[in-house]
Order: sequence, then structure tokens, then C-alpha cells
Amino acid sequence: MREYAVKPPKFRYVAPRTLDDAVAHLASDLDAKVLSGGQSLMPLLAMRLAAPSVLVDLQHVPGLGNIEDEGTSLLIGARVTHREIERSAVIAERLPILSSAVVHIAHPQIRSRGTLGGSTAHADPSGEWPTILLALGATMHAVSPRGRRTIEADEFFVGPFTSTLAEDEILTHVSVPATRTAWSFQEAAVKKGDYGLALVAATGIPRDGVLLDPRVAVGAAVGSVRRLAEVERLLAEVPMTDVTADEAAVAAAASIDPISDIHGNSEYRRKLVASLVRRAVRELRNGA
Repeated sequence: MREYAVKPPKFRYVAPRTLDDAVAHLASDLDAKVLSGGQSLMPLLAMRLAAPSVLVDLQHVPGLGNIEDEGTSLLIGARVTHREIERSAVIAERLPILSSAVVHIAHPQIRSRGTLGGSTAHADPSGEWPTILLALGATMHAVSPRGRRTIEADEFFVGPFTSTLAEDEILTHVSVPATRTAWSFQEAAVKKGDYGLALVAATGIPRDGVLLDPRVAVGAAVGSVRRLAEVERLLAEVPMTDVTADEAAVAAAASIDPISDIHGNSEYRRKLVASLVRRAVRELRNGA
């Protein structure tokens, strides 16, 4: 166990070798934080926007870096990096939406360090994974001193940079359904690798020209990732040939309260979301 006095405030660094030890270290201090890949946490430390007393590094905890095919879903360890997702043959075959989206995340060097679990727990509304996991209906697996529990994506993301993960819980795995074979991911950004100005992910189960259980999620343009219920209602169990992309775009624009910042005002983002939903519905229609 070593102590570091670097650019961030002084903190204690621990690298447990078991999940039980990691849980114990996290629970031992209210100001402890989990370090997975460091994509988000390390810049926050450098800018002194985060000041944990203890960093609990998951790098050496076994079992968190695997991708397992469970038939109807893939179980992805929280420590799996974006780059590993990008290169995974099983993900390309079973969950191509992840392969399509991952190239939008920053740049190769960052994708080699950042992890699915870290990005998910960070709950950045501009991050690709929260929007996609919500559209896929993923399930998060967490562990704490109280035991293990699962959290559905609909309940996991509750606000900007806020999830229902407790302070003493560690996100260990994400279970992602592989049955939603009609999909689309759309992103608008100033340039490749930048944070998105608007994100739209849409999925469903195609059957006889009809899209069952459609899920459409929006991120970046709104304060927190959320589903577009009005668009989902338009798509639900009607012949996809009867669904117009323009109707869906209008419904999406009317149902959101976009944010404004230096990158774009609310009306600009509203138009972006409408355009991305239009594209997504066209892709879904082709997939169904």
C-alpha cells in the first residue's frame, strides 16, 4: 500500500487482488473511489474536481475482464476496455451496435484505457454507452458489503453523472441482450472523437415485418439519458412500412427539453435529435 502526492490532492492507492477485498476497501472510507480504466476519473483528479481519499484499482481483480456468450445475452466484465469491445469477434457477431458505436468514443489511445464499467458507472449523458445500454435494456450487476444485486438500465441512469449505484457498490458486469437484432446508433459531433452533441440509439426485435418491443434512447442533447416513449409508441407492433421517419422525428423533437451550452443551443440540439431519429427509424425499417 503506497501513498502518492501528485497533482491531485493526496490520496491512498490500493490494488486489491480479490473482489471481496475491493469491496472491503471501498466500504472502509466514505471518500473512496473505484478506478477502472481512468478515462473520466483521472482528468477529474488532475483538475481537482474529484478528491477521493482512497483509489481502489480494479486492474488486478480477476473475472472482470471477460466477455461471455450466455446465449440470449452477452455478459461483459466491467473492466473490458472500449478497444477490446472494438476488436471482439463475438460482439461484432452478436451485438454489432456496440461495434458500430465504440469507434465514436474518443481516440484509440483512450479506448485502450477506458472501460465499459467505468463509463457506465460515470453515467455521463454525453457518453455512448449509457444511451446504448438504455436502448438495449441492459442489466447492471453490482456488489457491495450487503451482497449482490442487479439493476435494470431503466432504473440505473437517473440524472447527469448520477446512477442508482450506491457509494459502496462496485459495478462488476453488464448483461446485454443479444436478441434485439434490429438496431441503429446515430451520433452528431463537431468532429470524430469529440463528445456527441446528440446521440440516438434504437433497437427492437424484428418479426414478420413488425418491430416488437422497440426501445429508443437519446443522450448528449438532454440533461440525462432517457427513452423517447412517443417514438416507441409510433414504432410498436405496426408494419414498419406504415411508420414514417418524419413522424418519428417530429415526435422526438416535441418530447425533449434539450440543453444549451457553448457547443449548441437547445433549438439546434432539438433539430439534431429529430434528424438522428429520422435516420435511426429508416435503419430500423430496413432491419425489420
